[in-house]
Amino acid sequence: GHNEAEFGMSWCAGFGGPFYSSYFEVMPKQQGFEKRRDLYMLYHYLNHYNLFGSGYRSSAMSIIDDYIRILNA
Repeated sequence: GHNEAEFGMSWCAGFGGPFYSSYFEVMPKQQGFEKRRDLYMLYHYLNHYNLFGSGYRSSAMSIIDDYIRILNA
């Protein structure tokens, strides 16, 4: 897998700015990181929606809506 996949669950890990700064010193961001990070996050939001219910729907839909806007631009 790709090292960026680790960030798919960062929304529930509570990592702060110092963590990310240190991480990216070791593993520099690659072009398009933010877009891929959102896709990795979407996977986990959809999985949590499937497992635990509607509490994760709005987060998943927000990412989906962002990608629809990008594709329609």
